[in-house]
Amino acid sequence: MNISGQASVTRSLFILMTALCVLFLVTVTPVSVGMVYLPYQREKNFALASVDPDTALYDAQYFKFFYSVAYLVSFFNSTFNFAIYVFSGSKFRAELMSMLCCKAN
Repeated sequence: MNISGQASVTRSLFILMTALCVLFLVTVTPVSVGMVYLPYQREKNFALASVDPDTALYDAQYFKFFYSVAYLVSFFNSTFNFAIYVFSGSKFRAELMSMLCCKAN
């Protein structure tokens, strides 16, 4: 392999790794923010429950919905990782096909 071939492989690998890191940050950050914010939300709801229980219940349900959606979005990380590997790498596709078709190397 010559120098330009190595540069091409290195560039495509760099793009793949950058895409995977950005995808990870986008899909996992909402859950992390929710986990950090949860103690403050609970404290706020306990204080609000003594004054206005209906609003406290609404706020708790809203936060639970947000956290559930964020948790589901975090699962997209695994799904999109698999799709990125399948669409970007011919070696990965070949190994996947040999594994799924029960072919020996």
